[in-house]
Amino acid sequence: MVRFASAVLIVACLLTLSACRQAATTSTLEIQEHDIEEGTITFSFTIDKAGWLVLHPATSEGEPDTSEELGKSYIPSAGEWTNDRATPEAVETDCTFFMVLYYDEPADGVFTFTPGGNQDPPVEVEGEIVQDSFTVPAAPSYVELTQNVSNNTITIEGLTYQAGLLVVLRPATPEGELDTSTMIKVWEIPYAGPFKFTVTTPGTLDEGDILFAVLHYDDPDDNLFSFTPDGDEDLPVKVDGSVVLDSLEVSG
Repeated sequence: MVRFASAVLIVACLLTLSACRQAATTSTLEIQEHDIEEGTITFSFTIDKAGWLVLHPATSEGEPDTSEELGKSYIPSAGEWTNDRATPEAVETDCTFFMVLYYDEPADGVFTFTPGGNQDPPVEVEGEIVQDSFTVPAAPSYVELTQNVSNNTITIEGLTYQAGLLVVLRPATPEGELDTSTMIKVWEIPYAGPFKFTVTTPGTLDEGDILFAVLHYDDPDDNLFSFTPDGDEDLPVKVDGSVVLDSLEVSG
């Protein structure tokens, strides 16, 4: 039975606000740039009194899910903030997020909004909530192999959305295919997210040999690698039907 990594949402939005530029009379919020590949989005907003800038996920209907708060930043006074940045982390499926402005009412510096409540209400202009959205495109799980000839090391790095997976280093068959009968080394990936391991290039390898790194489930969850080509334990992770792996040719 092939299983897929669960779609765990990993979003850390660093809402670090720059200094207030000027007094504001009309509240606005706009996301100007959406350069997720470079790791940031750029946004500007104005608010007419102290409040909050809050990051929410989207509901299945494409509206802000105000019952869930992913990040927030306190806005101490009325003013205009321009070219501020947020840094979202990778997500396994395309995900939409909303930035929403709220007033700090009562003025206590504590975000106490609840859906249907009357504290820290969303900012509205002409009956419309002041908000904007952006979509983070999917970044599938992957593994990548690189070699540093100068210090005789191999680096295995990648991204996963499930803690406790295994990454396995294997040689190639004489035909240059993945040799699933031989294992050089295995690592447990303790956390979801990016991972990186470095190992001294195995002395059994010669220049021109092929190495593979393959991502596997630890199922059963026993911290032991028990995969066999004909078995059903510790199966390889697949994305869109393909095993998550990478290979490299060893240099001298």
